[in-house]
Amino acid sequence: MKKNLTITNIAQMAGVGKSTVSRYFNGGYVKESTKEKIQKVIDEHHYQPNAFARLKAKKSHIIGVIAPCLDSSVASRVLMGIDEVLQAQGYTSLIINTNHDSAQELKSMTSLYRMKVDGIIINATVVTDEHNTLAKQFDIPVIFIGQRYTQGVSIINDDTGAGVFLTDYLIKKGHQDVLVVTVDEQDEAVGIIRKQAICDTLDKHHISYRTCISDYSFTLSKTVIKDALQSHLPSVILCSSTKQLLASYHCVKELGLRIPEDISICGFGGYEYSEVLSPSLTSIQFDAKLSGNVGAKTMLSMINEEDVETTQMIPFEFHEGNSVLDKMKG
Repeated sequence: MKKNLTITNIAQMAGVGKSTVSRYFNGGYVKESTKEKIQKVIDEHHYQPNAFARLKAKKSHIIGVIAPCLDSSVASRVLMGIDEVLQAQGYTSLIINTNHDSAQELKSMTSLYRMKVDGIIINATVVTDEHNTLAKQFDIPVIFIGQRYTQGVSIINDDTGAGVFLTDYLIKKGHQDVLVVTVDEQDEAVGIIRKQAICDTLDKHHISYRTCISDYSFTLSKTVIKDALQSHLPSVILCSSTKQLLASYHCVKELGLRIPEDISICGFGGYEYSEVLSPSLTSIQFDAKLSGNVGAKTMLSMINEEDVETTQMIPFEFHEGNSVLDKMKG
């Protein structure tokens, strides 16, 4: 008998994670084939876990959730979707806001892990090499929502399909001069994938366009869009987020121009503002609450060692308002 045998030793010998061994000792769900591997190591070494070790190994029934912000309708819907599923299964969400700071995101991942949460869900604006390295070091499930996580599990939006659809819509309406308002390429989903789908479609149809880079704030978006409109008035402004859409509305109205007669506006988001504004917004919307639901359900499946799809895609919905002029009608 090896007197210094630990749960870590057993996990290494059985070829499983420490959390899996802990679940085994505490009556949690473990696959039958995995149980056999663990029991074989225990039998061979005559291992007897003490009561204190069992107590420490029990689940916390807390899931760490990292949010990029708390003042966004999208982020709040994701959080609601996560919490709805977790509460129903007896779990608690421990939410940390990072204010779109990737360094703070990394610190939050480490903090949550040290708090002994059962898993971490990250509503991410970026996935860096540091995120990948850190997530691999953890012996608990980690899920990314909103950005593709090539090293593990992620819940993403169909940004390519949505970008192509909305751009095709504008082309069919006869628009030949587009201002594309996007975000920095650090945000892969929006700043690269979504933008690429839009620009590739415009290039394919030989449509003239310009791009300008903002962030997700109303203030910077207003400044960027206002500067772009001073040098040239496009046929339509295509925005990447709700606050960019609102900033576009403000800038066009400030210039004394009409929507959509003088400049059309469309984009991604809008949500509760879509029908309140006049004219109503034409926009692509993703079900953010569904993203949260799917993320939470996937997390619970991973905790129970069930098979999950590594990449799950949320479809888009098209809301046709009155903010885009049909130039084909003359």
